[in-house]
Amino acid sequence: MRGGKRCNAGRKRTCLKKIPFNRRINENILNILKEYAALHNITETEALESAILLQSNIDKMKGNKNMRIVIPTENDKLCSHFGHCESFTFVDVNPETREILNIETRVPGEGISCQSAGWISEQGTNIVLAGGMGGRPMDIFTRNGVQVVTGCPELPVKELVAEYLDGVLAAGENTCGGEHSHCGGHGHEHHHCHNHG
Repeated sequence: MRGGKRCNAGRKRTCLKKIPFNRRINENILNILKEYAALHNITETEALESAILLQSNIDKMKGNKNMRIVIPTENDKLCSHFGHCESFTFVDVNPETREILNIETRVPGEGISCQSAGWISEQGTNIVLAGGMGGRPMDIFTRNGVQVVTGCPELPVKELVAEYLDGVLAAGENTCGGEHSHCGGHGHEHHHCHNHG
């Protein structure tokens, strides 16, 4: 029971589950998504995920005029361990002029883990520059059409992006090997991921 109304018994847990919607989404859009979920007998989470993927696909179909590069970071530098960084830095660039249009550092609401790959993909990401990355996030990025460059050096964000855009980025081997790849075995003392292995 909620607000004096009974949930539709055939709708499973749609009415029972409180969905932590992204605060940046307009309230009117949230209401539309909730109505859509109720009409189509799906959860509010599924409706929101569908809307995010749709917007991401629309953005990609517009011709990718701008490019979104994401870097796992720590202290404004690339962090060599994808699932153990302190934040993700989103860099929007114009690939034709190589101009950086916007830099934003963000952390997913559920915290950082290998599963952050799904959240990053939903943000309209084209490329991920990383040091080491396990098989699970690599698979998620591949399924979502996001290009991954591993073995990148631990450079400041702007310098790393500039080297990538200029085609001189010295990327080497993926520093996260192994079947489970939690990337916990390396220290942070090294400066160039591509010197491993």
